[in-house]
Amino acid sequence: MMLARLITAVTLGVALSGGLEVNGQSQPGSASAPKALSRVTKLDITSRRPAFGGKSFGTAGAYEILIGTAHAVADPKAAVNAGIVDLDKAPRNAAGLVEYSFDVQILKPVDIGKGNGTLLYEINNRSNRPLYGYFDEGGPGYDADNTGNGFLMNNGYTYVASGWMHGAKGTANSLQLWAYLPIASNNGQPITGTAMEEWMEPGTGAFGKLSYPAATLDQAKATLTYREHQDDSRQTLPASQWSYVNETTVKVTPPPGADAGTIYEFVYEAKDSVVEGLGFAGMRDFVSFMRHSPADEAGTANPLFVNGQPALRLAVAAGASQSGRVVRDFIYQGFNQDTAGRKVFEGMNADMAGARRTFTNYRFAQPGRWTRQHEDHPYPTSEFPFTFEKTTDHLTGKSDGLLARCSASNTCPNVIQVDSYAELYGAHGSLNVTDTKGKPLQLPANVRLYQLSLSHNQGDAGCMDPANKVSPNPYYRAALQATVRWVRDGVAPPPTRAPSAADGTFVTVAEQGKDYPTIPERPFNSKISEVGVRDFSVFPPKEKGKYTILVPKLDRDGNMVAGVLVPEVAVPVATYGKAVRKKGFGEGDLCGANGATIAFAKTKAERLARGDSRLSVEERYPGGQAEYSEKYGRAVDKLVAEGYLLAEDGTRLKTAASLPRGSN
Repeated sequence: MMLARLITAVTLGVALSGGLEVNGQSQPGSASAPKALSRVTKLDITSRRPAFGGKSFGTAGAYEILIGTAHAVADPKAAVNAGIVDLDKAPRNAAGLVEYSFDVQILKPVDIGKGNGTLLYEINNRSNRPLYGYFDEGGPGYDADNTGNGFLMNNGYTYVASGWMHGAKGTANSLQLWAYLPIASNNGQPITGTAMEEWMEPGTGAFGKLSYPAATLDQAKATLTYREHQDDSRQTLPASQWSYVNETTVKVTPPPGADAGTIYEFVYEAKDSVVEGLGFAGMRDFVSFMRHSPADEAGTANPLFVNGQPALRLAVAAGASQSGRVVRDFIYQGFNQDTAGRKVFEGMNADMAGARRTFTNYRFAQPGRWTRQHEDHPYPTSEFPFTFEKTTDHLTGKSDGLLARCSASNTCPNVIQVDSYAELYGAHGSLNVTDTKGKPLQLPANVRLYQLSLSHNQGDAGCMDPANKVSPNPYYRAALQATVRWVRDGVAPPPTRAPSAADGTFVTVAEQGKDYPTIPERPFNSKISEVGVRDFSVFPPKEKGKYTILVPKLDRDGNMVAGVLVPEVAVPVATYGKAVRKKGFGEGDLCGANGATIAFAKTKAERLARGDSRLSVEERYPGGQAEYSEKYGRAVDKLVAEGYLLAEDGTRLKTAASLPRGSN
């Protein structure tokens, strides 16, 4: 069986009220509360120093950075851990508990009482902290020249991050965050099973690397196929054109004519599966420890406590891209309930997630994979349920929702998800607000979706057009502040703003094509990432049926008509649409998670010569820069007034707004 079925979390069958116990652990309100069997046991801070050269920020004052390692144990018998795949097959200590550890970072006001009382936990992305950069727009470190705009510090946040994905501790970059998780075994014997790797671009360092060691180097026990496009038939590469270098590396000779977008799939017998799902428990137990435990078991004081009392009142988690998908998985699998039955996070932000989750809590998991139209498509990151509300999968009859488990335990956070249009094309994003037949639904009262009419700038390598470089960062900052006000002050955030199947702003691909403008050099491309029910007991996975995926209705410029219309779309100088791969890179398929910028002609004469139906910049803004700035400013002010943009970011955007050179 290629992929172990995700074991669902067990819903506790007892009320978490005074005097009751779960797994022998007294719950809040009981007369005595023995320590949880799943917990952080030690916090080893190896570095504590002033941050940002001792600079002071607003009322929070100076900050310090603490870097170290947390040590933890997990009880395989605990109900809150019942869903962790292969935890029962991990090595145990004398007490019958599984030991593991993970890197931690804590950026806090030196006088934590001067902060805003909020623990902001970034779920890291492949050991890195991109949201920290998105919020502050500074460098990745804590030196004086990395403050950027100082957003997090000026607002008094205590910023916490920890490793959750298994990795090897490195020496090159101490700012990375990894978890050191156990390998599963059957009574000490290696567990083996079928696993899959996918590679592109043979010149990259990851090409030919295996996520898990091969159980055998017998080439007859593995298959390597290739295809140029996702929907092409797989062609087998003969054994003479590939070989094992060792148990973790494969050497491949690409077939003649293969381009840089060619997809290579390697199916092989693997061993040494890591208990990756334990990373979820690590996040849960670490944040719970930081919020509720005055000291570790060695007596080391919790740096977020003052005089034995917690200094922070609430916790909000945020994740982007991979870690945005982790937010959804964390909630779905029930990890927002800690071992004492409390909420781990009152609020969570998921950015750039679409309707996906992660390939984490599986045997032979690969958390870095994510389903796209071209690459990584067969991996199990796009499976029902897709949305927060309970719905029924019309292909299987199963009913479920992302909030099902936390609703049963009364531990659901308030959630704001911020997506771009790239998630509508590549991440089945419409399924957040429709059922699997494409019928509209309302999100629960504790969830908001802000569908931005921009994309996330990830470069344009291999794409036909320049990337959409409209920054999403201001909208992430606004969503974070709205989440904190929501859970701390009870101030409702702006309503969900996304296309809707009910009002016709979500449409089929065919309907979208009818509205697409005439751009001779860029005709309409109908590719989207489709998905149905997939059977992962065989490879390639068998697929039954297709879910209905809708796409945004377009205006005459090819831009979205609904969602959070950023000023660059409300007052456009280009079409901001899906990114498509160019010749030599799997031409015609979608280009990663990118968006494209297809500029308007500068003059009417240029437009007519092209045969372009979109009005030129000259025709749109005959008053030149002054007219453009005035209209752009009105669009900014509207978003600020509605709460989708912070006033300070609105000021920055208006100051920087300018027409393309040569348009005046």
